[in-house]
Amino acid sequence: MSGALDEAVRATVLGHLDTCDDCRELVGATAKITLEDHLGSTQPYPEQIVAPRKPAPRDIGLEETMAPEDPGLEATRDSSTAIAGTMPPPARLIPPRRAREPTSKGPFGRYVLDEKLGAGAMGVVWAAHDPKLGRMVALKLLRRYDPALMDRLVREARSMAQVSHPNVVGVFDVGESEGSAFIAMELVTGRSLRTWQNDETRTVSELVTAYVAAGRGLSAAHGAGIIHRDFKADNVLVGNDGRIRVTDFGLAAAKPSESGTRHASPGKAGLAFDDVNLTTSGSVLGTPAYMAPEQFSGGDVDPRTDQFNFCVSLYEALYGERPFEGKTYDELSENVIAGKLRSAPHGTQVSGGLRQILARGLSAKPAERFPSMDHLLVELARDRARPWRRTGWIALALAAALAVGLVADWRVRDRIAAQVSESFELTGVQVDKTMHRVENEFELASKVAYSESALREVAGHHDQADFGLGTPEADLEDLEKLHGTLASMQWKGLATEQRAVVDYKGRLLFTSFAPQVWNTDTRAIPAVKRALDAGRGSNILITSYADPMFVPSKVFGSAPPHGLVVMHLQTLALGNNTTGANEARAILVQFEDVGHLLEDLRLDPQTLLAIVAPNNTSVADAGLTDDLIAVAPRDGIAQVDERDHDYEVLKFPISDREHHEIGHVVMARQVDGMLMLFPHARLVFALLLLAALGVAAGTLMKARQLTGARAA
Repeated sequence: MSGALDEAVRATVLGHLDTCDDCRELVGATAKITLEDHLGSTQPYPEQIVAPRKPAPRDIGLEETMAPEDPGLEATRDSSTAIAGTMPPPARLIPPRRAREPTSKGPFGRYVLDEKLGAGAMGVVWAAHDPKLGRMVALKLLRRYDPALMDRLVREARSMAQVSHPNVVGVFDVGESEGSAFIAMELVTGRSLRTWQNDETRTVSELVTAYVAAGRGLSAAHGAGIIHRDFKADNVLVGNDGRIRVTDFGLAAAKPSESGTRHASPGKAGLAFDDVNLTTSGSVLGTPAYMAPEQFSGGDVDPRTDQFNFCVSLYEALYGERPFEGKTYDELSENVIAGKLRSAPHGTQVSGGLRQILARGLSAKPAERFPSMDHLLVELARDRARPWRRTGWIALALAAALAVGLVADWRVRDRIAAQVSESFELTGVQVDKTMHRVENEFELASKVAYSESALREVAGHHDQADFGLGTPEADLEDLEKLHGTLASMQWKGLATEQRAVVDYKGRLLFTSFAPQVWNTDTRAIPAVKRALDAGRGSNILITSYADPMFVPSKVFGSAPPHGLVVMHLQTLALGNNTTGANEARAILVQFEDVGHLLEDLRLDPQTLLAIVAPNNTSVADAGLTDDLIAVAPRDGIAQVDERDHDYEVLKFPISDREHHEIGHVVMARQVDGMLMLFPHARLVFALLLLAALGVAAGTLMKARQLTGARAA
């Protein structure tokens, strides 16, 4: 293509050939055929470049063109025709020895070629396996025969075989088979670092982590006395397992030096822009785009040269451009040697500290770079660990603040809990005292009421029709008179304003809730029926106004009040106290609204109270919900969460004189501490504390892991 295409088109074609195996093989096959045709003639050069001879003016024989024989020369000839026949032809007529480049799967020496993985300017790489050892390898075969190249390949392979490191591709074997030199290496299933880093989702941290791993491989090689000289992303593999491996140690720099073509030296004509991406050979080793100043000038190289190559590659990965400008070889070398570093692109996410590290590694003078690759990696690790360490300390500070808040809240809550426990204990004592007082007042009021003539008339009344002495109608008239007497009675000395009177047959004669209601059956009320059957005694219970047992008697009228009522029954009996043969003649029922009783139980405004009947209906203070009432335990104080507040609750039994439980009191008190800024704040603070401690431990451990290695 040289001279046949302009520079721009030629650069495009070269770039395509570098990535397309098919086109590269096609061009190689064409060149091979052309070369074989030329070598078939006796001319030392192709006919196209030999100047045409002038036509002879006449035909002459071959004998006439021969020079006269020299007797001296004839005398020196060997008379042996056999030896003469074995004399080699002139060297210029001998085609160079060519390596056999396998084109298909099959045996190759001790290996079996399985799949062609790729090809480059110098060689081709196959996936193969070693039947004897039963392992997969990557075979790199040289495209052409070159003794100098083979010697260098053997030396480099022997050196690399001494390096055993997880970030360096292992070398298993090197040799020659069927005229082709090869090197057997570890087979890495993955892609190149350049392909991996071109993913736009890669973060700065991911890129630096990958290059640090590659840097460890370089450091291991330096420890074995090996200098890569051509480190770049293309010479690093990223396995599917995520492991980074450096490869092509010395191979990319080992271009043919005698039979191959030298690249222009720095003092010669400039190369095109794409040429700076190709590996040069001869006195200048390396890829110009990544070479250090000493490589451009042909000076001595050492591990700090690899350090420069490494920083160029990392810079390119982070910024998306190389650190030095230059579209030609001369322009690039001038900027690299002068140390003219590009300015950071606008909007970059690379930290200033990381750029300073790269700038030092890109110093024009090797002495100004890091002393070794290990020192560079330590600085990169410190820069990577800096945000982790900062995050860890911030997380620790946050955890400390949260811990202080939780401890303070716990202390406040502990003090409040002690107050609550004391309040609940005193309220329980108050419940017992109040019920004892209420029962005494009911019984005393019953004795006063039975001294009234109206109740004695009720006790002395009998239905005459039961004895055949009258009619039911007459008995009904008598009951109506009793109802009128009770309705007009001045009920003095009673403990409550609400009452009812029931006769010996369980008929309602009067109720203060509905004075117009009378002659209804109250035996549906279990307590009334028990009193009639027992014939004597008293009973107290807590129930709901809306209990269905009151419906037949309509003791509370047609529209019963809401809530709970304390109901006390006292039986007026006639009979022989000695034999116990008693007959209930009248029952006085007194009612006390539970709301009034609730106020008698209250000792402090902070404690919420509820009185609960046996059927689980309740009357409670505002704020004491049914859920709190339902979860209140009998034994011990429980803490529950309700509507984003913490409460301590307790259920205390209400008993009569016979120690029969007739209901219970639920006590609840809010025990919010300091951490009630929002719903479930305490739980959130506790979770945040655990999370902060976890983040602190994780980040500080990560920072320690990143900075664990120290350069000697």
